[in-house]
Amino acid sequence: MRILILQFLHDGQRRPIPRFDPNLGTLITLLQQRDHEISLCGLDRFDKTKVKTELARTLPQLIYADISCVCVDIARRTLQYIQEHEFLPVVAGGNYSAVDPKGCLSLPAVRAAAIGESDASLVTYLERMKDPAVGQVVSGVWLRDEQGLSRPGMPALVEDLDSLPLPERDLFNYAEWVRKTGEIEIAVGRGCPQTCGYCVNDWVEALYDEDAGTWVRRRSPGNVMDEIELLCGRYEGVRSVRFLDHAFALANDWLSAFLDMYPSRCSLPFRCHLRANSTDAELVTRLSDAGCQLADIEVISGSDFIRNEIFDMDLNEEQIRVAFDLLEAAGIRTRVIVYLGSPYESEASLDETRDLLRSLKPDAVDVRAYYPWPGTRARETAEENGWIHPRGEEQYHQRLCGINMPACRPEIVSAFMKRLRHEFPAFPGEPWWRRLSLPRFGR
Repeated sequence: MRILILQFLHDGQRRPIPRFDPNLGTLITLLQQRDHEISLCGLDRFDKTKVKTELARTLPQLIYADISCVCVDIARRTLQYIQEHEFLPVVAGGNYSAVDPKGCLSLPAVRAAAIGESDASLVTYLERMKDPAVGQVVSGVWLRDEQGLSRPGMPALVEDLDSLPLPERDLFNYAEWVRKTGEIEIAVGRGCPQTCGYCVNDWVEALYDEDAGTWVRRRSPGNVMDEIELLCGRYEGVRSVRFLDHAFALANDWLSAFLDMYPSRCSLPFRCHLRANSTDAELVTRLSDAGCQLADIEVISGSDFIRNEIFDMDLNEEQIRVAFDLLEAAGIRTRVIVYLGSPYESEASLDETRDLLRSLKPDAVDVRAYYPWPGTRARETAEENGWIHPRGEEQYHQRLCGINMPACRPEIVSAFMKRLRHEFPAFPGEPWWRRLSLPRFGR
């Protein structure tokens, strides 16, 4: 079957689209292994000319729409055009189908929505579409037909991640990404033990029954290293490794085994996420010895109330300061992520964020306007108070605050954000690894 995948995704950090996504990449590989002919088109806005060109070039028999929660309007307009002009069946997936499957099925031309991790369920559903005589009810795939809405249960989670194939990258124009950045991106697992109020993790976890399997899973260290070595051989100009998982350093036994293996099989510096409330001297030393030279840390806000009461991070200021002291002493650079304009933000809490950043002196700061993602508890708080901005996801695409509170209007947040970005630039001018001193690895 010829399948055109439309990846509806925001242009975060000005990155090109389509953008590599490990889960989508794995799905593509599984489909390719079953002799489906896959094409990929990325859309961050409604672009009729681009869609027409891709449809004419690929002549698909089916559309798979991978929809981000902040690209629903873009997807709706695009799928409406396809429904009116092409009459192609559409199957949807992505995080939007997980947090609002009914809404996803109400989009034009969408006949099925894959819920949660779609490796087995979506592949099985597409295989069954080849033979109309075979029943199309598949665990994890909601259907809309003449009889109404079919909502089968969820399949078991894939616990042995090593059994999955490595994700497809070339359709994402990955060689060009490596050429520009010198970086390869690696996902080591699925699921997260954290339940932060700004994340959809706990919403998606709740889709599965307790007997569906373990939620937090990791590939074996050897499997991860095999992928790194493969990518270093495939793409020219690899200079660094970025581990995408927010839970990368939250499993001591796995991390210890991986850090024992990494230096003997890879001489490249790497960056990873760290949680300040799970960072101690032993961990920092192990990371530094293995080659970690940059840590991404979610500080989120200078306000303890916003971090813990609104976002449920279980993270106090003392833990943040200790973590930064340890990282500085070990020579690991820091990149901080903060949100401005969160629920219950005020001009006082904005000042707290700025003051904390000034005292921490991170090497870079990713300053983001807060947007209340569907499926998060923080969005529920904003909805209960009537704070959702009437322009909806357009605020996100304009990099503006997604909630509108009397105590801290979006224009105040925008002005503060501009000043903060001027004071704390995020990787200006060149990839992060070029700004590091790398005596261990050379240049």
